[in-house]
Amino acid sequence: MKSLVACCCLAMLVLGHTIAFAKDYCQPMPKAKNEGDPWYISESAFTRKAANEALKELSHQVNTGVKGRDFLIDNELIMVKGYLYRAYLEEHEKAFGKEDTELREEFCKFLNKAYVSH
Repeated sequence: MKSLVACCCLAMLVLGHTIAFAKDYCQPMPKAKNEGDPWYISESAFTRKAANEALKELSHQVNTGVKGRDFLIDNELIMVKGYLYRAYLEEHEKAFGKEDTELREEFCKFLNKAYVSH
C-alpha cells in the first residue's frame, strides 16, 4: 500500500503542473541526488487539481475503512496545505496589491518540510 500511495503522489506531482499559479514565492528546493535524499515537492505542484485529488484520496480512506496500520496520509495533507498557502498568498496580493510577507515566510518554511513520504 505504501508503494501505491507513493506512486499516486508522484502522479499528482506530475499532473499538478498543468494548472499553475502566476509566480513562485520561494527559492526552489534542492533536487534529490542520492537514494536517501528527500523528494521535495516543487511549489508549482500545489494546484487546486492536486489538492482535490488529495482530498478524494483522504475521503476514500476515511469512508472505505482502514485496512490495518499501513496507511499514509502525509502526502495528501501536504498537497492540500501547500495549495491553500499558495491560494491565500495569491488572493492577498490581488486584494491588497502586495504580498503578505509573513505568510510567504511561513510558506517557505513549510516547503522545507514538504517532501514525498514513501
